[in-house]
Amino acid sequence: MGSEMDIFEQPLEQVMYVSSPVVESIAMLCAMTANNKEFLEEDLDRMYEEIGDQPIIDQLRRLPENSVYLIFNLLIPIPNFASVDHFSEKVKQLKDEYFVFYWWSEDIPLETIQQLIHNPASIWDIEETYYWQQHEDRAYVEEWLSNLSNFKEQFADILLRIAQSKTFQELMESKQSVVQQSIATLKQLSLEPLLLAQYVMGKTFRRVSDYKMYYFLPSYFISPVRIRIFNDSVCYVVYGCAKPLSDDREKSETLSKQLKAIADPNRLLILRMLATNKEYGAKLAEYLGITTATVSHHIETLKKVGLVKEEKIGTIKYFTADKEQVNEMFRTLQTFMKA
Repeated sequence: MGSEMDIFEQPLEQVMYVSSPVVESIAMLCAMTANNKEFLEEDLDRMYEEIGDQPIIDQLRRLPENSVYLIFNLLIPIPNFASVDHFSEKVKQLKDEYFVFYWWSEDIPLETIQQLIHNPASIWDIEETYYWQQHEDRAYVEEWLSNLSNFKEQFADILLRIAQSKTFQELMESKQSVVQQSIATLKQLSLEPLLLAQYVMGKTFRRVSDYKMYYFLPSYFISPVRIRIFNDSVCYVVYGCAKPLSDDREKSETLSKQLKAIADPNRLLILRMLATNKEYGAKLAEYLGITTATVSHHIETLKKVGLVKEEKIGTIKYFTADKEQVNEMFRTLQTFMKA
């Protein structure tokens, strides 16, 4: 017996939306390492009380800034999302060279890693990379590789301790609605998988491939961080979902319009005057030495982007700066630049 299939009716990529205890246990470890108290202050305190400040957490804190999130790269060789027990066991079984190879995002050749594991001190003779840029980074890598087997054991064990803790299990249950809502929101968007991944990450990717699988993995505990892990065939997007996702492209469009509106000396002066006083057009024109028609044009530009409010008293229109919107513009710009 055989069967026929119209290949053109089959999707080229598969998309999975997964709420995963494995992802959340890794995210909690990252939060503990980075001491992320923006969303988890009381929860982290409870976690420390329950499992203690383990030695591996101190080791991970010595990594270069943000490198702790490299842990998520292990999802490539161990795509097990349902069971922390199974994931941890697979970590222990993973050969040392492959553990390091995937931890380092497949960026360092396997031959180089095998050399480093055989002789960790050779790190001092190898060209600088993201993973060892400073003297202290090389010293850490040498020490890390010298104790790699022990590190793997401790890493697997701490994930299990986190997953089995009462604090973690209670949080998983209480935050599940937030996680599921974020999945529902993504499913409603009519975007191709690659565009959806870029939407979640809030940026256009420089490196892409013909991914056959896309995984969208919401995590309450990693908020507000967003991470993309990928190789030639699979793309994982792990994103903090404690707050609703927003498209940074939309933010950039709004900010661009607002910044263009104030990118004029007279409009800046108008906004400064209206921030402290309620004024009418003729008064502004007199102060600036321009016509009332020109002032009206400037006011309309500022009103369109929400920075100026209008109030009519009798037959006269008065204008004031919308201080809340002005302050929001600067807050959004500051947040946008830190993203």
